[in-house]
Amino acid sequence: MKSNQLSALPAMMLLLMWLISGTSLAQSLPPLTASEKADLQHHRAYAFLAKEDRHIKGAWETYQQLKNSGVPVQHFEVVAIGNAVKSITAEQESGKFIQEKSDGAFSVTVCQIALDRHNINKKDLPKAAGVISNGYIRLYQLQAKEYLVIQP
Repeated sequence: MKSNQLSALPAMMLLLMWLISGTSLAQSLPPLTASEKADLQHHRAYAFLAKEDRHIKGAWETYQQLKNSGVPVQHFEVVAIGNAVKSITAEQESGKFIQEKSDGAFSVTVCQIALDRHNINKKDLPKAAGVISNGYIRLYQLQAKEYLVIQP
């Protein structure tokens, strides 16, 4: 090896270690603090607006973090709009993820307007995914039902 290649080796090792540790940190979420748990004890329903594919998995992790911390969750609904719907077909990774993770308390609804804009037939969605007419109207509806709503 040339000396300039050797000098780059420690930086490459550091980058590799950072990438590996970042992956493992993302998989084990910390428990909620006592303050977070206390603030959320009186809420049972949550909604999460997913504009991108990665938001669906982020919502699932949030749902798991709440449950694992002992926060009661009656319902956690992810409302998929825009580009997020492009990867929700039953054959794609996100569609399989939704089918596997939907457990009654965690559910995903998909905006019909977004499906139409991306030329996706609702028959191509996983069976666990519900279809709603308008994602924003669904969020208003959930807010009216006193859901806590996040819109990233």
